[in-house]
Amino acid sequence: MKAFANWVMKGRMQAVIAATVLAVLGLLVTPLALFSAAVVALTVLRQGWREGVLVVGSALLAIGGLGGLLFQMPVATVLIGAVLWIPAAVLGAVIGRSGSLRIAIEVAAAAAALIVLLQYWLLGDPAAYWADALNEFLARRLDQAALDESNVGSLIELMSGWMAGGVAATWLLGSVASLAMARHWSALIDRPGAFGAEFRQLRFGRWLLLLVPVLLVVGILLSGGQPTLVGQLYLVGMMVFLIQGISLAHGLVAEFGGSSAWLVGLYLLLIFVAPQGATLVALAGYADGWVDFRARVRARRSGGTDDN
Repeated sequence: MKAFANWVMKGRMQAVIAATVLAVLGLLVTPLALFSAAVVALTVLRQGWREGVLVVGSALLAIGGLGGLLFQMPVATVLIGAVLWIPAAVLGAVIGRSGSLRIAIEVAAAAAALIVLLQYWLLGDPAAYWADALNEFLARRLDQAALDESNVGSLIELMSGWMAGGVAATWLLGSVASLAMARHWSALIDRPGAFGAEFRQLRFGRWLLLLVPVLLVVGILLSGGQPTLVGQLYLVGMMVFLIQGISLAHGLVAEFGGSSAWLVGLYLLLIFVAPQGATLVALAGYADGWVDFRARVRARRSGGTDDN
């Protein structure tokens, strides 16, 4: 990946080509879209806003042309590029100016909360909108008789109620993944290993530690588990501490010199035991916000005391 990062940083044209080609391929293989956003974030992180604006503008022109030639949808592909690259550019600028991955992720979390609010403002009833969208999606891909015989209607009703928060939380995780890739590539160029050290120490501000329980009580417990605006915001907050929980796992494995198999097991848990696995990891991340397990482990291993 270091060779790829160095190539992207050689010039504006390379960054535009990489971002555009990866975004187009991302229409076929979705994870590649995250790499495209990471290219833009890397450009802004290392070269600043001026160069980032030129790269994003050029890439939008390029993806519009390719979208017209390949899919006969130039406007749609430009919109996809804008949704993908503009937030990545903003987050790249935040981390470039602040030098802090934590601050950039907290800004991304605030943006995800804004996505929830915008859905309630623009759509009026997000649950009804997403129910219609999901029903239309399934109707195009499944036989109507099969839909009528299945119990998919109740599943759609359950999913649609939480889609506003789910979409925002998914966007947050994708944005953090792209931002982490950009930070990693930048470290490979200048200081290999620096990103790993930073990620393993990732801990979020106390304001989130105080806010998330309020969102849980008001949005989930008092509503009886019914979808509410505050409950959707809780999903976003939970994702923040899921990220801290993953950081905690990486940090503890490094502190104890453990096998990478522990981390493989963690990611398998998140993939195959959802949502319970994600909830457990998020709870561990939240507890770490108060206790700081990594600092305690370091203090015990060094024979010192932990003042946190």
